[in-house]
Amino acid sequence: MTQDPAGPGNAQPNGEDRRDAPPPQGPTAGPDPAAAPYGQGGTPAQPGAAYPPAGSPYPPAGGPYPSAGGPYPSAAGGPYPGTGPAYPPQQGSPGPGGYAGPPFRVGEAVSYGWRAVTSNLGPWIVVALIFLAVNVAWNLITGGFSQLWDSYDDNGASVAAVTGLTFTSVLLSVIGTIVGYLITAFFTRGALDETAGRRPDVAAFFRISNVVHVVLAAVLVTILTTVGLVLCILPGLAVIVFSAFVYNFTLDRQQDAIAAIRSSWSLVAKSFGTVLLLLLALLGINILGAIPLGLGLFVTIPLSYVAVAFAYRRLLGEQPA
Repeated sequence: MTQDPAGPGNAQPNGEDRRDAPPPQGPTAGPDPAAAPYGQGGTPAQPGAAYPPAGSPYPPAGGPYPSAGGPYPSAAGGPYPGTGPAYPPQQGSPGPGGYAGPPFRVGEAVSYGWRAVTSNLGPWIVVALIFLAVNVAWNLITGGFSQLWDSYDDNGASVAAVTGLTFTSVLLSVIGTIVGYLITAFFTRGALDETAGRRPDVAAFFRISNVVHVVLAAVLVTILTTVGLVLCILPGLAVIVFSAFVYNFTLDRQQDAIAAIRSSWSLVAKSFGTVLLLLLALLGINILGAIPLGLGLFVTIPLSYVAVAFAYRRLLGEQPA
């Protein structure tokens, strides 16, 4: 019996003319392996390397990739900078707007002031003694003029003499006030050096610049405080609190009087409650320092200046040394 040349057992090789061959019998032949998608018919895919159908995403091992524009996970599990939520700043490290969380704590500022002053106590005490001597000498001078005033008043002095003496006493009062402003500036200069990591010697306290604006700013603050106290007391107290850093801005940032007052008010407004508590705490510390014959003031007054300078730098987002 002659076998059918197109039968299953005599399939002609690829490339021969099969136009005369009858259609194959049996199950319908599948699609051409070359036209089938990977992994569906045709040549079997290698184990573990199957590709998904065309048009579907390529899933990586462990889950899909994020969509375009989303943050790519880093090796540490967090987003790369600029592609997702920023890492929160470490506590106490400066950020774009200053310190994260409370800029400073009252106890922290007082403790810092204590450590800074007691570790460099000699220059602070010497400068305080100098200022004390200047104050005593000035009181003796002005006291002598007061006695002269009393003698003129008792003897019925002429109007011209009395007027001249009044002018002199006013002039002495103005000079004494300016000296007081400068003493505050000298102490503030030393406190700024302490918080900047420079342990001041005696001469460093007197190295101040921008003196005109220092005095002018102090005069303006005194006027505003006096007006506030006369009006309703509370406005004057508010001026004192908001002006806590005026000297710091004139000496540290070399600002003019108006700019220093504005800067101080703006800085205190960032943390008014904490600044108020600090000033009240320092007032109480100085009261305690005055109890033992005033000797404690040689430590508590410098401590107060350094604590305020500490608060100033922290509110600016700086780290005191």
